[in-house]
Amino acid sequence: MIDYAAMDPILQVILILTVAKLAGELAERAGYPSLIGEIAAGIVLGPSLLSIVAYEGTMEFLADIGIIALLFISGIQMNMRSFAASEKPALFTAIAGMVVPFLMGAGFAHIAGFDSIEAIFIGIALSVTSIGISIRTLIDLKKLETPAGTTIVGAAVIDDILGILLLAGLTAVFTGSEGSLFSTLITGGLFIGGSLVVGRRVLPAIMDRARSTQTHEMTYTAAIAIALCMAYLSDLAGLHYAIGAFFAGLLLGDQIRNDRSLFEGIADFSFGFFVTFFFASIGLLVTITPETLFSPFILPLIVIAFAGKILGGWAGSTQFMDSQAGALIVGIGLCPRGEITLVIAQIALMTGIIGQALFSSFTIMVIISVLLTPVLMTSAFRRLEIRGDRQPANAR
Repeated sequence: MIDYAAMDPILQVILILTVAKLAGELAERAGYPSLIGEIAAGIVLGPSLLSIVAYEGTMEFLADIGIIALLFISGIQMNMRSFAASEKPALFTAIAGMVVPFLMGAGFAHIAGFDSIEAIFIGIALSVTSIGISIRTLIDLKKLETPAGTTIVGAAVIDDILGILLLAGLTAVFTGSEGSLFSTLITGGLFIGGSLVVGRRVLPAIMDRARSTQTHEMTYTAAIAIALCMAYLSDLAGLHYAIGAFFAGLLLGDQIRNDRSLFEGIADFSFGFFVTFFFASIGLLVTITPETLFSPFILPLIVIAFAGKILGGWAGSTQFMDSQAGALIVGIGLCPRGEITLVIAQIALMTGIIGQALFSSFTIMVIISVLLTPVLMTSAFRRLEIRGDRQPANAR
């Protein structure tokens, strides 16, 4: 077995990039999004199996840039008007998609004998969606601009913001400080408001100025710098940096989409390099042991994770979708859990709220949700398309 601590960082980058892209190609040839293969590559190369690559240093940095790039591109591809039109469906869906799994998770914890604080933690950890997984799947399936796609993205953004606020509240309860919660509410609100009011005027003006320079790649540099700057400001405001990157893409979307060479250059380099590390890093974070696999908490957590989000997403979006199948797709799209769930679990573990067994169970639940959701979404969209193709024939 190779000692990854002694392995050159560049060699780790080459190894992850090569194995992840090949595994992603195999997944796509099988008819599924490439992210499944990229995550599987991380599991194989990480501590669960070969222990060749570790999630630290270079890998952690590249994964952070990867989620920024992914959300920036998703914002670019999202039409501002269609995103604004999905505001009401997204809000209803996000609220229902958080309340239902929270109640189911807290209820399970109470029945299982956990105390009140543990029950609240379990409810919060089960109520947060990973924004990156569903967006990448929608992009791969070319469904980002569908009614279900815009609702999923809008709900996931709101969900992520609410998740950060819940995390701040959880931390405030543990530390006895209410300041962190109110601070996050104020600074997060100022950032979002400032992005929509000031950023809507300033960011496009910066891009126009970049186009007037003599350096032909200046617009490329300006777009990347804006995405990173917005991500940094979002993190500074107490939100996840992915939120800032998404708003940067949303505000610059019209300009970048109209410049095909600029858009394709950003997208190709991001998906060809940085985004790959984000999905591979999910696999690297997992440590699967026999004790983890046989934990009595895993199955209930997985069932609640999927049932809660599907039911909540369906209930919140059903009045806005054209069909019940569309609402079901929205619910499925909210199922993946990710980095925020893991952060919440890690905080609870470090503060003694939960033990290692429950923490490991949450980690496995996150991985299962990440791997299974793209498969379910792909199948659901295919069934919806088949049903749509048959509808005219039946009508005639």
